[in-house]
Amino acid sequence: MQSPEDSPSRLQKLRWASARILFIAYIGLSILTLVGGFLTAPLMTWYFFGDWRFWRHLRPGLGLLPHGLRLIRVMFEERVAFMFSVPLTSPPIQAPDPRVAQPRSDWPHGASCGSCSNCCKAMGHACPLLASEQGHCLGYNSFYWRYFNCGRFPSFHKELEFYGCHKWTLVAAPVPNASETPAPSAARAIEASQ
Repeated sequence: MQSPEDSPSRLQKLRWASARILFIAYIGLSILTLVGGFLTAPLMTWYFFGDWRFWRHLRPGLGLLPHGLRLIRVMFEERVAFMFSVPLTSPPIQAPDPRVAQPRSDWPHGASCGSCSNCCKAMGHACPLLASEQGHCLGYNSFYWRYFNCGRFPSFHKELEFYGCHKWTLVAAPVPNASETPAPSAARAIEASQ
């Protein structure tokens, strides 16, 4: 359990929420205009690759728009809204909380995912950030990785089932600090309405 000294301040939570809201608005505008991401390529590559030099990420960067449109379709048609399950005020993280998720005891690759990349291939469409030949994510530890689902995968059982993940097991449910009320996520709102 976190002590009051460890819990983030309201100002810090506001910063995290603002960063996510700005990102979502930016991505929404980029998708709606179909050219917004191309016209602001340095910002787009910073968000997804952690690098302002957009020319270094041209090929995977061009795949972000069609991939984003596919994910929107998957979220609504397959009802997998947990892709938006990160509460706005949660801190950015680069790896799952070891108190919540741990590698299975029979997983042969230790901390590594080995050659598995199921979580990067939703519904058979590989994420453009996945460098299959090198076996790693080109966006590792970028803004998107830390602020959204990639860095905190897995958070709950539905994710493990959806992606067919054989590495992780959940050992406990995340417990919010008793002094704070967890922010509602889009996933909880959508699931509650169904």
